Amino acid sequence: MERLIKEYQGWLTDNKDFFEHLKHHESILYHRFQPVYEVLYHLNEEYKLDQNSINEDIEKIFQVGLEYLHLQIFTCKIYLKKTFNNDFHEFLHYDHVINYYLFIEDLKYELVEKAIEYNEEELDKLSDYVTDIIENKKDIPDNLNLYIDSKVHKIIEADDYNFTGIIDIFVEIGDALGLVFDEDMDYII
Repeated sequence: MERLIKEYQGWLTDNKDFFEHLKHHESILYHRFQPVYEVLYHLNEEYKLDQNSINEDIEKIFQVGLEYLHLQIFTCKIYLKKTFNNDFHEFLHYDHVINYYLFIEDLKYELVEKAIEYNEEELDKLSDYVTDIIENKKDIPDNLNLYIDSKVHKIIEADDYNFTGIIDIFVEIGDALGLVFDEDMDYII
């Protein structure tokens, strides 16, 4: 666990400014990452001086959360650097679209993990469509959220499937820890 805490602290040093910029600009990406970020921050503060009291569950939460944040923030920073030439305001113009892309990636992972049947080719096409908007800085369709939602429902053939991603799990963990997140969490996909 000591290695994980050091890894987290290094990650925090490298990414805190980026996260704070998202927060300052009220980016949807800030709201997306907030539950995971806050849970890890809370656990770090609680256990950094007393690592002997860490159980397997806390270690697993820390490991999963850190991997998740690392990959998601890394993806955002790659887009910021390569697509938007470090222009944070231009990046923010596409933050909703980037959020959809991250959602689709989360969904792919969840579907594979739970062995749920879905139309892989169509989900890849949807991912490519969203990526194309971002990378080519295309106009963002007004109804993009409705389009993605309807496509996802067609792609996943199980009518009773309810997507529970890592963010949802970390919201529940945060609630159990007594953490309070933004009231507007409903608009995160």
